[in-house]
Amino acid sequence: MIVSLALIVRNEEETIQKCITQAKKLVDEIIVVDTGSTDGTLQIFKKDSLLKIYHYEWTNNFAAARNFAIEQCTGDYILVLDADEYITFGKRSELEKVMIKNQIGRIKIVSKFKKDGEEFESSSYISRFFPKYVRYRGAIHEQLESNLSRVDMKLTVAHSGYFDKDKSARNIPILIQEIEKHPNDSYLHYQLGKEYRLSKSLKESWYHLQKAYGLVNHRDTYYNLLILELIQTGKELVNKETISIIHENEQSLNNVTDFHFYKGLFYLDYCLKNLNEAVHLLPKIEASFTACLDISKKKHIEYLSGTASFLALYNLGVYYEAIGDVPNAKRYYMESAKLGYEPAKTRLSAM
Repeated sequence: MIVSLALIVRNEEETIQKCITQAKKLVDEIIVVDTGSTDGTLQIFKKDSLLKIYHYEWTNNFAAARNFAIEQCTGDYILVLDADEYITFGKRSELEKVMIKNQIGRIKIVSKFKKDGEEFESSSYISRFFPKYVRYRGAIHEQLESNLSRVDMKLTVAHSGYFDKDKSARNIPILIQEIEKHPNDSYLHYQLGKEYRLSKSLKESWYHLQKAYGLVNHRDTYYNLLILELIQTGKELVNKETISIIHENEQSLNNVTDFHFYKGLFYLDYCLKNLNEAVHLLPKIEASFTACLDISKKKHIEYLSGTASFLALYNLGVYYEAIGDVPNAKRYYMESAKLGYEPAKTRLSAM
């Protein structure tokens, strides 16, 4: 069977070459749909005779652009990448396993981003490999419309699109327009809440994340991520309602290291700012970060790299230092530092 790579691009001269070079090892054709590049992107394409270039007038609708690209493909199966992504691991045989079973393949997307001057790495599985007849829906954060079974593939892609960049100015207006059309769409409220948190509009973030929480189904693929967003926003707002959300999800997210990590951060901040009324929550700080380490020894889910290791160790150090237990603080900082976490090395040198 033929595999087509479908790309939609605009002003991608800095990243597109690596994307194409890596993808050529796995696909039979590459379809590029340009939505209005004004840099040197199109000149890069002219150097490669294997690419088929099409032009599409941008309408603020990612699904429409994706679907146009799919329609230009001749392959039996479509692989979708963004221009700021490139394959780092995977073989053609992994694609063929999915095609034989007529499934949808979920690829592992690894994204780097900056927060408070530090570099972090997160990962998640996203449906990106599917039969040509499947289509997208949604003006932004588009989703595949299909009931076909989905399987995680041994295919890893690096994504640089959100590294030291803020796309909220583009994304928020589109999401607001979509919510006006679909006011009870939990996924749209989740995405808008996430965008507002990233842009530091925390009250707006909490509103939309809470709205999403009231509408979501526990089986929805983004459920875990929604809870993590709620806890992070609740931490920033020092919102007591966050405690109820944590309690309601203790069982369902018990194997997610990020859940225990973020609730540990929440309890740490909440206790520091409300010590008189929250003293009974102090033991939950240590228990949360310790749970991250315990779960790491079993089958678990980790979205933010380090929540099962160096980040949990470092924050145990922070906790022990805060309560005056210097020996334990040094112990955990040392363990985190051994795993290469620079802030732990900095804290050790200051003690």
